[in-house]
Amino acid sequence: MEENHHLLHPLLNPSTRNAAAATATSSFSTASAATTTALDDQEFNNLKLISSDWGIIFRLSLVAFIGIVSIWASHEASKGYAITIVNESSDTIVGKLFELFYVSNDEATRILIKASKTVENFLYPDHESHYKKPINHIILKLAGRNLTNNVIIDSRLDHEFVLNISPSIMEGTNFGQSTFQAVQQGMARIWVWDGQGKAPKNLIDGIVEYISSNLGGLAGLSDPKRVELPQVATVCWQHDSRTVAQFLEYCERDQPGFIRRLNQAMKDGWHDGKLDDVLGQPVQNLCTIYESLRYNYSSV
Repeated sequence: MEENHHLLHPLLNPSTRNAAAATATSSFSTASAATTTALDDQEFNNLKLISSDWGIIFRLSLVAFIGIVSIWASHEASKGYAITIVNESSDTIVGKLFELFYVSNDEATRILIKASKTVENFLYPDHESHYKKPINHIILKLAGRNLTNNVIIDSRLDHEFVLNISPSIMEGTNFGQSTFQAVQQGMARIWVWDGQGKAPKNLIDGIVEYISSNLGGLAGLSDPKRVELPQVATVCWQHDSRTVAQFLEYCERDQPGFIRRLNQAMKDGWHDGKLDDVLGQPVQNLCTIYESLRYNYSSV
């Protein structure tokens, strides 16, 4: 009897079954790959979006920073001045010392700024800065030869000033202090108004001496009520600079802020009654009292 073996055979032959399996596997792999690619594309787009956002933030922050720096730089430039250091004694021993201690490390610039700020803060408080003398450029120069004074100031056009330092101040053992004092004296002379060139030279020299000597400091004054006035009156602002500085110190004690107000008054010029106007009384009265104090103090 013939057996029906076909009922026991698989529905698909081996070759067909293998082909179908391969097709299914391939379809699954393709689907998985497509899913993975889709996820990768989404993550990449997210990363691109985040990166783009941070890029925009960075660029905006950079623009803001540059703007702030520009505003600050403009503000600083509007109240500053250029500084140039010149060494005309570079071939000498003192010139080489100046180059080593003051030029190579910018120390000359630093002491000039420090000295300038001391004078500015005394003569021109922030609320009175409109009285400030215009300065565009300061040239700090070690002269090529010894000068008659430790420091001499030359003024040029366009508010440019030359601060000439005598090389002789570099010859001492304590040349650091001598140099700073010379620079401070020079900056005091630069910042002080001179009544458009008409104020008494002794008075200007006395103001410079007062400032460069740390605002004076005369001690041992007697009580004005206990002394006799001298018979001959003198003009206290026509002495040497040290004596005039001491008289100005006395006026400053009597009326705090006197020197600052005097400097402001000299901005617009000079006349013989300028000191009287600033003091609010005849300056000769204070001069007579001061001379009596100086006379009695020196006689003790």
